[in-house]
Amino acid sequence: MRITVQDILKAKKRISPYIIETPLEYSEILSKEIGTEIYLKLENLQVSGSFKPRGGLNKILKTIEVNPKAEFVAPTAGGHGVGLSYSAKILNAKVHILMPESVDSDRLKDIKNNGASIHTFKSIPEARIKAKELEKEKGYVFVSAYNDIEMIEGAGTIGIELLNQAPDIDCLVCGVGGGGYLAGIGIVLKAINPNIKIYGVQQENAPFIANWFQTKKYPENFSMNPSIAEGIGAEVEKDTITWDYINEFVEDFLIVSEEEIKDSVRWIIKNHKHYVEPSGVVGLAGIIKYPKVFNNYNKVVTILTGRNMSYDKLLKILE
Repeated sequence: MRITVQDILKAKKRISPYIIETPLEYSEILSKEIGTEIYLKLENLQVSGSFKPRGGLNKILKTIEVNPKAEFVAPTAGGHGVGLSYSAKILNAKVHILMPESVDSDRLKDIKNNGASIHTFKSIPEARIKAKELEKEKGYVFVSAYNDIEMIEGAGTIGIELLNQAPDIDCLVCGVGGGGYLAGIGIVLKAINPNIKIYGVQQENAPFIANWFQTKKYPENFSMNPSIAEGIGAEVEKDTITWDYINEFVEDFLIVSEEEIKDSVRWIIKNHKHYVEPSGVVGLAGIIKYPKVFNNYNKVVTILTGRNMSYDKLLKILE
């Protein structure tokens, strides 16, 4: 099913009582460095600390309209679990979060405080397999962070806000994991102005979708390394519904290093006083690394998202 702007407008109406419209902040220092206007969409200030509740709220609200007693299950490295468990708490729904044992301490604490049922595994793949088993055995509603219509619709509400705040935007830069929020925002932006260009950014340790995009072939047995941007860049399913949107909407993919991601975390703290985890600054890292790509545009926007990494872990990463 093709998701439409009308679907995303309905999602916006559905979730509006539970979220905030996040600010769009002009970066004077970065605009001078790049040579064009650069704006930051501050989803790090969203409820629960990232854009994730937009999709989580939409998923739960649409589901309980037809099945009020539905229970939800989701595998996650942590960020998706925080957003979905927050959504479940607000809507008095039951959610089961399956995570790796290495989950960040602050994310684990947030998910516990949201009242979710928590199960830990040695790895994300193990958690995903168990979540799928519970879907079949218990009838739980499986919630992917990206490969899910309602999650994409919810993320797309960022695009509606963005066009209201900056109707003359001509370029969007997104860090990409599974591509859910890129797909959702892209549906809105491209429907209103097909000339808006969208760039995806991934880390060189795990450029799964970037490789898929550049070769137009699904990366079988693709070799990836651990990354500090753990919330993005993982292997995605061959049948993910985000692929067609990514393939259609994205102008190009840019690759950034682990050190460049670290530098961008430092940069945003130093210059804008925003606490953002590595996964949430990958788009910013792309702009900083490739100024010649972006100084041909008039108004460039990137999204900052994710403030749930523990302070101790962030300090260790930035050592």
